[in-house]
Amino acid sequence: MADILILTASFGMGHNSVSNALKEQIESEDKHVKIVIADILEIVNPKIKSFSSKMYCELTENYPIVYNAFYDIKVNYKNNILDSVFCNLCYKKFYEYMLIEKPKVIISTFPLCSCIVSKIKEEYNAYVNLITVITDVVDSWEWIYKGTNMYMVPTNEIKNRLINKGINKNIIIVTGIPVKKEFINRNINFSVKNKNSILIVLSGVDNISKNMLYELDKNNNIKIKIVTGRNKKLFNKLSDCVFTNIEVYGYVNNLNQMMDESLFIVTKPGGVTIFEAISKELPLIVLNSNIGQEKGNIEFIKQNKLGIVINDLGNLPYVFDYYINNTGIINYYCKNMRRIRKTINYKRFFGSVLSEVIMV
Repeated sequence: MADILILTASFGMGHNSVSNALKEQIESEDKHVKIVIADILEIVNPKIKSFSSKMYCELTENYPIVYNAFYDIKVNYKNNILDSVFCNLCYKKFYEYMLIEKPKVIISTFPLCSCIVSKIKEEYNAYVNLITVITDVVDSWEWIYKGTNMYMVPTNEIKNRLINKGINKNIIIVTGIPVKKEFINRNINFSVKNKNSILIVLSGVDNISKNMLYELDKNNNIKIKIVTGRNKKLFNKLSDCVFTNIEVYGYVNNLNQMMDESLFIVTKPGGVTIFEAISKELPLIVLNSNIGQEKGNIEFIKQNKLGIVINDLGNLPYVFDYYINNTGIINYYCKNMRRIRKTINYKRFFGSVLSEVIMV
């Protein structure tokens, strides 16, 4: 049995990361609360979990037009047919799981999870508090369901958009996208003046020019740290190179510390990574994307001037040269991140969740 059930899905790493961050932070407030993290696909149909994850990667990486066609339906249409069909096929299976776990609160970090729990509340008149955590800077209809008791949203702008869609403002809390505790606090001993590295995170990138990296390596004024994450193929490719000022890492456990020491982070526009950077007040250089939810994240970066968007990693040598010699712009981006950071209210969320657990 669980006091709090956190639902995720294996479509990219963001939803799992948010789920783990929520569990960690709630437990830091009350270690006696029992929290279970579960993959919705593992519960309702384990056979399609691996297939669905591979299909997601295939579409986003190789067939973005097809992916975006499906995504646009989910964004623009309330109670979209795609999620509704899947929900109708599997909500009964999930209800059986709910009867065993008997959660007092369900936290959804994936739209389909919200859809299924909302359907169960309607069909079975089930009493459970459903909290939906929006994990990208979007206001898509795929996240919005009648049975939701509370929304955690990334920004005030997204809150206002949900209000315009008819959601009661009193059930919307601006929390940012939840990140682990290690990213919330930054090392204030590192100012722009004494930061000496640029962090490049390439866990989701397969193609990068060695010639471009050798060009970057010529810059003796800055240390460049490349993290390939679980991308072993890329790690092996880069490890064969002999660099002077570039260090190559695979999966690391101290990414938060590396961020503290860096002037910029170069990364893909994932929601979690963006809010890790905001928490660290670390300006972003993000690779442009035409993938649905990532486009929303990119617009957020542009509108709030949190960094820059590049179309080609090959431009990095010129970008680095410019910004290293213009630290005033870096300070400007940091100031904008500080402004966003001040709008995030974790404590109100945890208080609301724990009060629901205690009251029920």
